[in-house]
Amino acid sequence: MSLTRLAMRLAAARALRDRTLAGARVFDSAVDPIDQTIAEQRLPLLVLTTDEHALEVSGRDLGSGTHRCDLVIELAIAARVEVPAEDGQGDQITIAIPHTDEGMELTLDIMEHQVVSALTWDDTPWARVWMALVPRVHQRLSRRGASSENGVRFAARQLVLTCDLIDAPVGGAPLPHSGVWAEVLSMMEADPAMAGLARLIRAEIEGTLVPEWRRAAHALGVPLEVSDGLGLGAGDASLVDPVAFIMGAISTGAGLVTVTEDAP
Repeated sequence: MSLTRLAMRLAAARALRDRTLAGARVFDSAVDPIDQTIAEQRLPLLVLTTDEHALEVSGRDLGSGTHRCDLVIELAIAARVEVPAEDGQGDQITIAIPHTDEGMELTLDIMEHQVVSALTWDDTPWARVWMALVPRVHQRLSRRGASSENGVRFAARQLVLTCDLIDAPVGGAPLPHSGVWAEVLSMMEADPAMAGLARLIRAEIEGTLVPEWRRAAHALGVPLEVSDGLGLGAGDASLVDPVAFIMGAISTGAGLVTVTEDAP
């Protein structure tokens, strides 16, 4: 769902900050074109967007299924880059990569390697959150680009990760105190720049508290009168698993549209 897509992109941006040659110049869904942004920044930068997102659904269940979401990470440089490194003696040194075609291509190779490492090493809280939101990556695609705009010569690369995503929680109930969604919102709430957004996401997920049978009907796209006719009203909610009950009725074609309120 879109909330998972949003959380995944934000987690990726935080996981990449200060983990590549771009440093803190990691932008989430920048509106300006990459050529304009790099002309102003000149230094290495990353821009993250989520492009196509497809979900294989069953019936009217529009919230869960197999995801295909493209996380697009644009890398760009427009000047000589100095790379910190360590020599064979354990001393820190700096290697200057010139602003040439070969130098810019080499820098982008290093940056792409750093991006992949930052997202897949389980060594920071945001990387762990990203990995939890993305249970698998179906494809990794790298596209090369270069241009000269307004007298600024730059090189760019577009890294596209086609990801599966976990489903967002069904609204209408408090989030559990543990689990990936609790961790995501807790980390966002602790960040002053993201605290307001975290409150908005929590409100969208939890919303107004409703009975479990209504939450199950909402998740599966089943009209409330049909769920009530199947005996999933408040009086029976504690006696059955509402999701399993509704799915069983759908799979067997148990006359969903003809059930009346008087049915047992």
